[in-house]
Amino acid sequence: MNQGTTKIAFNIGGALIGAVLACVSIFGLIAQQNSVSQPQTYKSTITYGQ
Repeated sequence: MNQGTTKIAFNIGGALIGAVLACVSIFGLIAQQNSVSQPQTYKSTITYGQ
């Protein structure tokens, strides 16, 4: 491949990797927000037989 083709290939590859990373980070943020919305109940006694 000549230099122009290599540059285009790197640009396309970088764009694809960036898009994948963006999707993973957005999914991670959504999963984190969903886990925060669940209420946590505090109990002073520890029960082991649930």
